[in-house]
Amino acid sequence: MRIAYITAQVPWGRGESFILEEMLEIKHQGIDLLIIPRNPSREVFHEEGKELLENSIWLPMLNLTMIAGFFLELFSNISLWRVLWKILVNSRNPKILIKNIMVVPKAVFIAKEIKKTGVSHVHAHWGSTTATTAYIISQITNIPWSFTLHRWDIYENNMLEEKVRSACFVRCISKKGKADLLGIIGNEYVDKVQVVHIGVRMRSADKASIAARYYNWGAPSKKFRFIVPANLLPVKGHEYLIEGVCLLLQNGLKNFHVVFYGDGPLKGSLEEQIHRKGLEEYVKMAGAIPHNILIDMYKSGSVDVVILPSINTEDGQHEGIPVALMEAMSYGIPVISTNTGSISELLSDGAGILVKEKSANELAMVLLDLVNNKNIASSLAIKGYEKVRKEFEIEKTTQMLLQLVLRRKANSM
Repeated sequence: MRIAYITAQVPWGRGESFILEEMLEIKHQGIDLLIIPRNPSREVFHEEGKELLENSIWLPMLNLTMIAGFFLELFSNISLWRVLWKILVNSRNPKILIKNIMVVPKAVFIAKEIKKTGVSHVHAHWGSTTATTAYIISQITNIPWSFTLHRWDIYENNMLEEKVRSACFVRCISKKGKADLLGIIGNEYVDKVQVVHIGVRMRSADKASIAARYYNWGAPSKKFRFIVPANLLPVKGHEYLIEGVCLLLQNGLKNFHVVFYGDGPLKGSLEEQIHRKGLEEYVKMAGAIPHNILIDMYKSGSVDVVILPSINTEDGQHEGIPVALMEAMSYGIPVISTNTGSISELLSDGAGILVKEKSANELAMVLLDLVNNKNIASSLAIKGYEKVRKEFEIEKTTQMLLQLVLRRKANSM
């Protein structure tokens, strides 16, 4: 069986490291994989991406060959006219229509190419124009398709009802995501919508080995390292942790530092806030970090707590189930986040600490409790590890996804 994956950029680019892990696991489970990104960069930032280059086709977003091929197809392929009509009537505003039209020439080009490669299923990550690309391919070739919805791509509502109607199945990564999708499109296709979590790779551990890390948690010489592995975006709430650092210092905690790993549009304003508060000694901005280096830090025990102070933004953005937290938990690292989006699906039952969004005071107080009580830290580490092992282990989640592909394929035969 050969599956084509339509992604935004991976295996190139700096984002989507969680998709890299899933595709690697699909490959490791013996599935022939063909990866075609929508608009790849030239950079392979994450080391894991190199293993997938042999399975990938680099194509620009648009070139003259694609444009010429598109116009030739207009004269010979009536199904393309049907696709264009469906895009026109189902794109709910001019902005979404333009975004969809932009990917049509590349989608037509890919459709012609994958007919020659024996692809039997097309899967897209994200419900926006990557899913539009896969939708067009399927409509032209009659190859079954499916797509994964994450978070913002649900609320954008780019042809979601039409895409769900035509797809074999739709995967949401959280229960809230499924509920929100059905709230938009209704229940007509409820049987097609499945919750399959994004997974992470687990290391072999037990309660005793995890607890052993916390024997010297409160040693006088210890300097705590808190990290935030998240792009510098409003939804991530970095500014509230910076305010929380001020409160930690006011409460006498000095033996710590916070590192922000990520890039984004808020870099300048966050740097200014750190400087204005005089926190350069305690808060560092380290830029984006390759995924393999972040994992090596977890393996080495050089990270004490992972924090994601996420918020609900005024324009409706919020978190799904953050892979950044899952990965830390899979290495027995305590995590703190907020009760926003779908985070509670991950951090329930003592698997992590949930605080109120936009509350610097709560962030500071739970951090103080955590660094002063190794029993709290050890309990969080163990329960977090067990929660991820039970519900988010990548071998299990990938098998669930592949079972959906195979089941839908069997039903279509």
